[in-house]
Amino acid sequence: MNMFWLLGAVWAGPVEDLELASSKSAGEKERMEAFQRLVDLGSTDMAHVVLVAKDEEADARQRWVAIRSLGQIKGDRAQTVLINLSTNPMPAIRSAASAAMGDHGSDSFIPYLTERVQDEAVIVRAAASKALAQCGDARAVESLSDALLDKKNTFRGRSLWVRKYFVVALGDIGSTAAYPALLRAIDDPDEDVASAVLPALEKIAGFSYSEGRSSVQEKEAWRRHLNSELRK
Repeated sequence: MNMFWLLGAVWAGPVEDLELASSKSAGEKERMEAFQRLVDLGSTDMAHVVLVAKDEEADARQRWVAIRSLGQIKGDRAQTVLINLSTNPMPAIRSAASAAMGDHGSDSFIPYLTERVQDEAVIVRAAASKALAQCGDARAVESLSDALLDKKNTFRGRSLWVRKYFVVALGDIGSTAAYPALLRAIDDPDEDVASAVLPALEKIAGFSYSEGRSSVQEKEAWRRHLNSELRK
């Protein structure tokens, strides 16, 4: 049997792989393998994923997969498409584009992602925060710090779940510029936010105060350290 026919039977092409990668019925292994083939092909031919990513009439799941694959494919063309999609009218598309920017990792995305931290849709704010954490650029600290205090991230006086993402991102970025925001959040009324502060501080400082201390003593040690650092 002709070897090229066999290869064709195994892999039909990007159209079929995009369908498989976005299928609800396919197994996770099959979907991930199809996704990886799209990414691998994208290094030489990304025409189909770009077409679907930009197509406002395309199947929503296929479009989401196409956008996420652009983040893995990387390159200038993918970068341009993702920037354009980051202001799409649909929150799901803005969210996918933001997440793909994080996978891509280009520092040129920072201004666009910091804008999305203020997005009207909570899912986009969360995706942008995770992407900024992946990029690890200290320019994002101010935007994430402001978002922690922004009333947009509360509802009827209660903290929204996305605020924890801001704290985690500040820790992952690893800049001491986050100390003022984290000091304010160390006793945040939202337990999820407050519990994320100490791990974030440990990532930034490179050490822990947990050994031999109660949780109250650990927090107090961090307060002393942060106040000392901020007075310098």
